[in-house]
Amino acid sequence: MPTLTLTTPPDFRFWPTAVGHGWCDLPPFTCDEDSRVLTRLFQFTDGAIVRLVLPAHDAAPGSLLVHVEGLPALTPAQSDQITRALRRCLEIDRDMSPFYALVRQHPRYQWIAQLGAGRLLASPTLWEDLVKTLMTTNTTWNMTIQMVSRIVTLGDPYAAGGHAFPTPQRIAALSLDDLNTHIRAGYRGAYLHELATRLATAELEVESWRDLAIPSDELYKRIKSLKGFGDYAAGNLMRLMGHFDRLATDTECRAVYRDSINNGVPAAHDREIAAYYQPFGAWRGLVQWMDVMERYFKSERFSQ
Repeated sequence: MPTLTLTTPPDFRFWPTAVGHGWCDLPPFTCDEDSRVLTRLFQFTDGAIVRLVLPAHDAAPGSLLVHVEGLPALTPAQSDQITRALRRCLEIDRDMSPFYALVRQHPRYQWIAQLGAGRLLASPTLWEDLVKTLMTTNTTWNMTIQMVSRIVTLGDPYAAGGHAFPTPQRIAALSLDDLNTHIRAGYRGAYLHELATRLATAELEVESWRDLAIPSDELYKRIKSLKGFGDYAAGNLMRLMGHFDRLATDTECRAVYRDSINNGVPAAHDREIAAYYQPFGAWRGLVQWMDVMERYFKSERFSQ
């Protein structure tokens, strides 16, 4: 079985990154919390599919081992594709030092730097992140998992089970009726089909949106121009793209603010929540997400 070694910065912590965002529960990712293993079905540009296995116990300081199942050996080009994809997914190259310096100044948030939390698991492509974010809107997390699981079955199958994430072309090739029948995602089906069609026909190109030189206001407008992407979805997606100066306030965030920050008193308005996070400036969206994740990160389930 081929193995790759990824170099990581001193402040990189694999497991908090792997489980710091719900994508670890959405295929083609899988996450085994008992054994602390993250897997990913990965499709090369030539169509071949492999299973990437990342055990937390193999994550030594400064490096991360990736076991590759499905091929006897890797070409240099394949190794490069995997490396680039995982560095993106795990945000290995994101400079977190300003964030950690900020939270260390606040007693409530010092645990974040101590744990090495803050990096958020993302997808290899912005297309996949868009699809998964769309499937989180106006629904429960359990329903999101079900909808994404059905979408993924439209991708190419892996010999040992499972599917790679489908391309926009695969989704666009289906009629809207056939897509809706398969994924059962309600109104989101039409938005997904339109997004896939715009990408498949090159009317829309989104990978360039990752450029951190794009001002946050401009990026926010671009995301919100897509059907189905309101304030919450746009804020969530921006976090996955390295822009943390927008909040993504939803029901869970309001509950966390009430219970963990405001002594059990609900916020009178979302503006009150925004005012609380305003002092965190360019990192306020990430601080808000860390508030959501705090209970899990401090639980026995995570620390065992």
